[in-house]
Amino acid sequence: MATNFNFADPDLTPASFSDFSKQEIEADSAEKTLSQLEPVPPPRNTNPMDLSTVIGADASAAIEKAGQIVFHTVGDTGGIHNPQFQFAVADALSNDTSTAAAFWYHLGDVIYYFGEEQYYFEQFYDPYRDYNAPIFAIPGNHDGALFKNDPAKTLAAFLSNFCTEQPTHSPDSQGAYRTTMTQPGVYFTLNAPFVKFIGLYSNTGEGGTEGVISGKKVGNAQLDFLKKQLTAAKQERDKGQWRALVIATHHPPFTGSPFHVPSPEMLKEIDQACEAAGIYPDLHLSGHAHLYERYTRTVKGKQIPYIVAGMGGYYNLPGLKPGKRAPIPAFPASGTDASGNPLRIEMYNDTQFGFVRMTVSPAAITGVFITVDTSTGKLGTGDSFTLDLKKNAVSTGAAASKKTPGSKHAPVKKSTKKSAQSTARRKR
Repeated sequence: MATNFNFADPDLTPASFSDFSKQEIEADSAEKTLSQLEPVPPPRNTNPMDLSTVIGADASAAIEKAGQIVFHTVGDTGGIHNPQFQFAVADALSNDTSTAAAFWYHLGDVIYYFGEEQYYFEQFYDPYRDYNAPIFAIPGNHDGALFKNDPAKTLAAFLSNFCTEQPTHSPDSQGAYRTTMTQPGVYFTLNAPFVKFIGLYSNTGEGGTEGVISGKKVGNAQLDFLKKQLTAAKQERDKGQWRALVIATHHPPFTGSPFHVPSPEMLKEIDQACEAAGIYPDLHLSGHAHLYERYTRTVKGKQIPYIVAGMGGYYNLPGLKPGKRAPIPAFPASGTDASGNPLRIEMYNDTQFGFVRMTVSPAAITGVFITVDTSTGKLGTGDSFTLDLKKNAVSTGAAASKKTPGSKHAPVKKSTKKSAQSTARRKR
């Protein structure tokens, strides 16, 4: 049963950043990251987590009856230096209620810069106190990074907030209503109606370093896990138990970001595991690069969307950086990836914050990049696409003709005390 889980604060009290101290806003920015990979904490178990154990059997059955599931996804949310960006996106996520998202799948970098427990309130529990759904997450490099003489172990705070055996009220929440999540580990499988997620931890590589899921330093347990989960997914499909397959990593396989590199070796390992199991993902989600990108990759005639969604609130989007702006890659543009597969960049946006709303049915996956004007709260559609799961073909703009649900909330007016910029926020 899901009765022990809590999500949004029942009184919807506005969150606050106006009275955060300078230390809370700047967090641990004076520390220098250790340039090293960190060991991957072993999971409690490798059994798939089922969404019904979090939202309840009745809610899960209602999704099945509706014939589709809606979820949010975005990463790189930690509101350091300029928390108003994170809080504006948080308001938009919380008010995106007309489509009743079942959960948010966070793509990592929950907390900057070192994932420390003391910043979970300012960068997680407070901004999302009004988000009335579960939040699952894979860690990003900043969640696992350490600094010299750091007293914490890598991912310790992430584990205590996302991977507890039972839902509980974390002391990090400072009284916020949301309980901890009960993921079995920092890499895990989530089964939901119509969709299966295999989430991987791509370790601590920074902007100029690739993501890593296996190797001498980090071990091969996670890669072995991926192979077994892919094999199980293929067996389920062979038995007629169909779900769309989503693979999620914090580091992106592809990116045109001027400040982050792609991870072709990580992708090669994933591809080899997919080839051996006889199943490729229908969708790949990632963050890390602080922008939005959408690629279409074609493997064995199957078109696969690769989404980079790292614009969830971290203040330094490439297009917002001071000084001369890096040139925007031409799009749409076609070429090939490192393995010779056709690759096409469909959309690139490094100037707007926001999140992605995904809808999955047996027939299609539809994604909408919802942009958030952090000054006014106005929402827009930055991109939309549909993957036809029968034809394995991606089309652009199929959802663009539909009004973006939630745009009526701009500026946000859920509470008379709360503006889109959260200028009247206060702590409880």
